[in-house]
Amino acid sequence: MAYMVMLVADDTDQLNAVLRTWECIHVDDVVLMDSTCFHRAGIEQPHIAMRYRFEGQERRQEECSAVLFGVVRDEPMVQQCIAQAETVMGDLDAARNAMLVAWPLPIVKGFRQRVRDEEEGVA
Repeated sequence: MAYMVMLVADDTDQLNAVLRTWECIHVDDVVLMDSTCFHRAGIEQPHIAMRYRFEGQERRQEECSAVLFGVVRDEPMVQQCIAQAETVMGDLDAARNAMLVAWPLPIVKGFRQRVRDEEEGVA
């Protein structure tokens, strides 16, 4: 069963290093998103981004972390992602600025075909 892996971290330099280690274990389709930490920015007046950024810079909340999302083929690959992330970031159980979570994906369309193509050597 495929899994979604999500890594949240404050240090984007560390995330770039994690991306390089994940490439080595063939976790290639990763999405990187900037995120806002409401515990730092305050939640009294949450900012809802417009489709087009017309608002001024002074109204924009500070982006203080980034999130990686990736789909992997099975739980052993999740364990490899954790191990690789920890080579860069240290023990994630002790981290105060990072978190990695994973959950099973019972339905995935398109990903399985890419995995089969890679196993068969199809470009």
